[in-house]
Amino acid sequence: MATIPLLTGEMAQNMVNAAALEAKNNNLMVSVTVVDASGQTLAVLRDHRAGVHTVRASYKKAYTANSQKRETAVIAKGIKDGTIPEDLRYLDENILILDGGVPIYIDGIVVGGIGVGGAHGSEDVHIAKAGLKALDQQ
Repeated sequence: MATIPLLTGEMAQNMVNAAALEAKNNNLMVSVTVVDASGQTLAVLRDHRAGVHTVRASYKKAYTANSQKRETAVIAKGIKDGTIPEDLRYLDENILILDGGVPIYIDGIVVGGIGVGGAHGSEDVHIAKAGLKALDQQ
């Protein structure tokens, strides 16, 4: 029987909390979403001052990073330089090619994604990666 690592709801909530704290410390108003390997939401948190669109954006970034097994910033760069087909954005209605989505790896296997929406792209990435650090503390 094969075994694979599992991203739990508790792990996801810890990541969302860590990311939200990093955003708060930088006075950024964002939404953070963590999805599991099947693209289902495990945890989400929207700052009360973040735009209403940021919840959906953070989900789509997390979904895309999980589905494509790479950061959405890397995908965006690849589309811009022609190494990734632009048609990728039409593959699925949940694909969003904006910075801020990062895949979640456990033991070298993608088990989900974390997405941040509401700040500038590089800030969204920084906040998402701050959320990933919570995995190391579990």
